[in-house]
Amino acid sequence: MSLLTTSVVKAFSVLSIFVWLFSCHTSEKKYEQITGQAQGTTFKIIYSTPEKVDVSTSIDSLFEAIDQSMSLWVEESFISQVNSSSDSIPVDSHFINVFLKSRELFYQSKGAFDPTVGPLLSAWGLARKKDLPLPTETKIDSLKELIGLNQFQLKGNILYKSNTKAEIDFNAIAQGYTVDVIAEYLESLNATDYLIEVGGELRSKGHNATGNSWKVGIEKPIFNSGAETNELQTIVNLDNSALATSGSYRKFVELDGKKYSHTIDPKTGKPVDHQMLSVSVIAATAMEADGYATMFMVLGEEKAIDFARKKGLLIQCISEEKGELRVSYSPGFEEIMAE
Repeated sequence: MSLLTTSVVKAFSVLSIFVWLFSCHTSEKKYEQITGQAQGTTFKIIYSTPEKVDVSTSIDSLFEAIDQSMSLWVEESFISQVNSSSDSIPVDSHFINVFLKSRELFYQSKGAFDPTVGPLLSAWGLARKKDLPLPTETKIDSLKELIGLNQFQLKGNILYKSNTKAEIDFNAIAQGYTVDVIAEYLESLNATDYLIEVGGELRSKGHNATGNSWKVGIEKPIFNSGAETNELQTIVNLDNSALATSGSYRKFVELDGKKYSHTIDPKTGKPVDHQMLSVSVIAATAMEADGYATMFMVLGEEKAIDFARKKGLLIQCISEEKGELRVSYSPGFEEIMAE
């Protein structure tokens, strides 16, 4: 098994779906398409380069390199070594890139985004999956001692940790990073147009085969739906940017008639208590969009939109209010919505 499994790693993931809109006129450019499975999920890449290039082997190598860096399922990966060791560990460039962005988001969000929250996710996840009692206050307090990215320090390519039992899990941001790495590779081949999707995280450049903007859809969050794909809430034009959507509506604990979100607030050690079901973020890179989407699911609608407004991010929030869905946007998001 590789980097991510949808049910375990992308705890807040909501799949953004390709939307194909064809016209009677197509571009003279030749578009290639490759699909497959990697990182415990599926991927789809459509691209156009000046000369026809088969990128399949190179893409497979990129997935493997990132798995060797950050997969919790690869015993000798750098992240596995970090988590199992009490000593300092040398890490590679992929790990460094994701760690630095995670640290930036950790401090920006005052700890709302925290890739060390895994022990809490596991404790609440076991209650959901195995019908076990919810974690006690004592258990939560003991696990919170392991939480905090500030327990890790990077000096050069050496990672140190002040708490030898602390662990890192980049699952909330690594797939977005993978999309960016693939985008950089395609651009090294002078790709003029592409749309990359890995596990629902997307990044685009240029236009589709009709000569129009790439269009992608965002699922409508339907609580406890057993369907693999829901109807679409929104279709957006994705112009030279990235999109990530996170949500907690597919996974939750329900006890005594109360639903406990799968989204855990690292500060309280408990599920968030707001009513936001999903958030979609458009940013310059997929790693940023991925990380911000996870952060916003912790912050909730009001704080997320305020943060997005200050940072110039485009986001869509979908919340549940009295059994009805309510959609809100940061300034500018509605302008990119497709008609």
